[in-house]
Amino acid sequence: MATSRFWYELTSDEAAALPDNCVAVLPVAAIEQHGTHLPLGTDTFINRGILERTRGMLCETVPVVILPEQTVGASQEHSDYAGSLYHPAHKLMGQWTRVLEGAVRSGLKRLLVFNSHGGQTGLLAPVCLDLRVRYDVVAAYATWFDAGYPDGLFDEVEMCYAMHGGAVETSLMLHLRPDLVRMGKAVRAPYGAASIESATQQLSANPKEGRLGGLGWKSQDISMHGVDGDAASATAEKGRLLLDHIASRLADLLRDLAGGGLPLVKHPHPAFSPAER
Repeated sequence: MATSRFWYELTSDEAAALPDNCVAVLPVAAIEQHGTHLPLGTDTFINRGILERTRGMLCETVPVVILPEQTVGASQEHSDYAGSLYHPAHKLMGQWTRVLEGAVRSGLKRLLVFNSHGGQTGLLAPVCLDLRVRYDVVAAYATWFDAGYPDGLFDEVEMCYAMHGGAVETSLMLHLRPDLVRMGKAVRAPYGAASIESATQQLSANPKEGRLGGLGWKSQDISMHGVDGDAASATAEKGRLLLDHIASRLADLLRDLAGGGLPLVKHPHPAFSPAER
């Protein structure tokens, strides 16, 4: 079998013959505003670009099949801006689950939900846990920005507070789809998430490092520009370096999931089948 293939390229017989250690990857993204300089499909293009680069890093011993990408995500926070599309969170989780169940019915036991939209990170773990409990499969999840950043590529404030459409996403898009980036409209938007933290003791748009309270925020609560961060400082070279960094981490994750040492099903109570629980 080739290192990685797309689900929609397979015949039914080929889907049934995928090896036991094949990892089924479900790309989940978003269609939403990214200011005036980036396209609505920014999260989708980034997800697609990372997976394509990762495919080139895998050897024949890491079988991967990529399920149909889910382009519309949980983007309700951007719904006041033209062009943004979204599914309600509970329906989106059900949609992801139905697709992954199809892979499980075809015999696959190793799943990865690969996410590129910050607004739906909280939905990933419940979906994977549900599949683990009901089908005794290995179900993992990953969001690309949890891979971190190469040293010195972006400044600390940008990495910490640029939540949407700033230098990071713009650099990735300048590398992946420069034809869709309007750099003449890129802005240096204030860090709205930082402003919330400077005005409060425990509230944050993205709680971490001791901040206790999170907010259910809309995009305009963070920035009226629809962008949070210094998009004007983005470059295609930064995007290339970041893409290689993320793809190498994702390749390692797929090796973990396809590896023979990964523990699979253990039944603490063998008398009960998954259907009886």
